[in-house]
Amino acid sequence: PRALLAADLGSASSALASRLSWNGRDVDVRADTWVVTAPALSETGLDVAATWRSRSLGEGFFAVTAPGSSADDMVAWASRTAGVESVEPDVIIASATMPNDPSFGRLWGLDNTGQSGGVAGADIDATRAWDVSTGSRSVVVAVIDTGVDYRHADLAANMWRNPGEVAGNGIDDDRNGFVDDVHGWDFANADGDPFDDEGHGTHVAGTIGAVGNNGVGVTGVNWAVSIMALKFLGSDGSGSTSDAIAAINYATRMRRDFGVNVVATNNSWGGGGASAALRRAIQAGGDAGIRFVAAAGNEGVNNDVTPSYPANDTSAAVIAVAATDRSNRLASFSNYGATSVDIAAPGAAIYSTVPGNGYASYSGTSMATPHVSGAVALLAAANPQATAAQIRTAILSSATRVTSLAGKVATGGLLDVAEALTALGTGTPDRK
Repeated sequence: PRALLAADLGSASSALASRLSWNGRDVDVRADTWVVTAPALSETGLDVAATWRSRSLGEGFFAVTAPGSSADDMVAWASRTAGVESVEPDVIIASATMPNDPSFGRLWGLDNTGQSGGVAGADIDATRAWDVSTGSRSVVVAVIDTGVDYRHADLAANMWRNPGEVAGNGIDDDRNGFVDDVHGWDFANADGDPFDDEGHGTHVAGTIGAVGNNGVGVTGVNWAVSIMALKFLGSDGSGSTSDAIAAINYATRMRRDFGVNVVATNNSWGGGGASAALRRAIQAGGDAGIRFVAAAGNEGVNNDVTPSYPANDTSAAVIAVAATDRSNRLASFSNYGATSVDIAAPGAAIYSTVPGNGYASYSGTSMATPHVSGAVALLAAANPQATAAQIRTAILSSATRVTSLAGKVATGGLLDVAEALTALGTGTPDRK
């Protein structure tokens, strides 16, 4: 691949002309400039129009600037000009921002190159998005789950730290009703230590925001983010509605009353049926500007017919997520719903962090959901002025249409975080 590893994307973008269709695909090109192959000709021997300019690239290659000439004009010129073997547009090439994390190649959901029998491009287009933003620690995602291993070497730097709390002094320093809530809170055990004793929450957190480009393990959708750990599921993976509501309300209050920039809660859990109280808590978070990203469920059923909560909650705050596999198919276990499930994301054999500085592959809509939560955070980092509604619209409107998802999710598509950034107006990432 031809890439400049540190490119001035702003100056590159200013040189772009309108999109050009060339050999069956749309490409971004340098205005009015063409690459000509004519190995038998010298620069002075290249027969160009009086208004054109040519520049030798060496070894029989030339850059020809032909103002106002179309692709058809240039092809016709090449065909009638002796010694010219080919002509092609001067396609813009800019950096493909790639992290140095050693297990990045296993993260097919972020960059699917066809590894392990997958379909190249069946991913969320993260590498192209990273040319615009790799995230910000000023953006907070609350992981409402089994807790998070906040000591994990690939997560520690991206854990949220409560700016108003002094660790270990036994005092509610910020007067939010919780003592020593440095990284969040454990609602299952009613204490300030939301450490993960099951593994699920740490895996989710790694997909959202394992530290990128640190030469360790994996990277998340965000290289930099702040992960708030809100534990309400115990070591057996179960929890109560009351504790779920308390966790949601914590995130809402920290944003609304304490100025913590919580942009999303990740909710890779479900069951228990509809709850009016839970719905009200979700809506209150939405009113405060928090997206509630929810797993569609793993029963392989149609949520339009058999609702799964909280994913089926009709609040505009909710983004319900189905799972796909590395071949761009709806995962066999994934719930779906043409009206009740919004979008799909990678969720089969997802490699991420687990407690004790470990890594493992898990499958489920639980694994798809943090891809979308991570996308919310990445968009919020790229455009801090964007509203929660604008971010939701950008994510859903830009989904890549996938045949296997038609009639299965409302968007008919797979999360594309690079196109979502474009839809939000944060710049146009380079095409693959």
